[in-house]
Amino acid sequence: MTRIEKINNKLNELGADCFISFDKSDVLYFTGVDGDGILLIIDKKAFIFANKLSYDYIVNKKPKADVIQITQGIKRLEEFLIENKIHSIALDLKSTSAFSYQTLLKNFEIKDATDVSKQIRMIKEQNEINAIKRAAIVARNAFTKVYPMIKIGVSEKELKDELDYQMARFGAQKTAFETIVASGVNTSFPHHRPTDKKIEDGDFLMIDFGACVDGYNSDCTYTFLVGKRTDEERNFYNAVFYAQTFAREFIAPNRTRAKDIDKRVRDELAKYGLDKYFIHSTGHGVGLDIHELPYIDSTSETLIVPNMVFTIEPGIYIPGKYGVRIEQTILVKENDVEILGYAPFMEII
Repeated sequence: MTRIEKINNKLNELGADCFISFDKSDVLYFTGVDGDGILLIIDKKAFIFANKLSYDYIVNKKPKADVIQITQGIKRLEEFLIENKIHSIALDLKSTSAFSYQTLLKNFEIKDATDVSKQIRMIKEQNEINAIKRAAIVARNAFTKVYPMIKIGVSEKELKDELDYQMARFGAQKTAFETIVASGVNTSFPHHRPTDKKIEDGDFLMIDFGACVDGYNSDCTYTFLVGKRTDEERNFYNAVFYAQTFAREFIAPNRTRAKDIDKRVRDELAKYGLDKYFIHSTGHGVGLDIHELPYIDSTSETLIVPNMVFTIEPGIYIPGKYGVRIEQTILVKENDVEILGYAPFMEII
């Protein structure tokens, strides 16, 4: 079944005449072009509505869609829908501005199609899996070059800049997100932005990074102990390590639900009295977006099935002291899971 056929099945379920998304990743997924535009799918055909700045670029990329130029907001889109006798629209509300929603609501019945395309994208095709694997390998190879730099006296920014450079050198289109390098007390902030702070003896060092290749992303986090360390620090690190490992090994394709993985992590951290310091979800899907379905959290009933790709990333963050996060991206296979791109670097330096 083609991607557009899958959307059409969803349209039939919703009782809608067409599907519209303002999400750039949906444009890429259904048309093969990474460009700014509005995606419209009617029956078996896709259309991209693009403004003057994007029109020529998208046309030259030869998308699997007809490209229509717009000049005044979404007026041309409205006219096109009326010309094609469209009455009801399945609209991805998350990607739609309030203005566009109100404009379309004047002439059409709106069906909430939030996450409909994301549910389709959640199950990866083989070419998507191959792209994510390439991205993971690029990130791993880049980090192999950076790893010897990790030593007392090197700054967070120096490590970040070198890692970003090496990912580009190995073939990344861009970084998957802004690379996180945190040391010492900065590791207690899950999304710290690198500074000129230098690594000190006894610091935890957290590095969260990923590469984007052919539009698809990778995601990985290492935490290192640099120099001298205490028994408490070792125990904290081990707690997160075991929580991550046991959660990954716990997954049974076609039987495990996302919330069960999250619970497995929290139960393990609770054995050490550390579950209260775990302040985010256990993981998220990875693909065209760095955060997408499935979300591995306490409320998700999503059944884990083959060809899903997602992270498992338990972390504990002690305010004013330090944090530890270990993250791997995994591919769900028929009977087990495969870790993508992760290399077993020595965590104690």
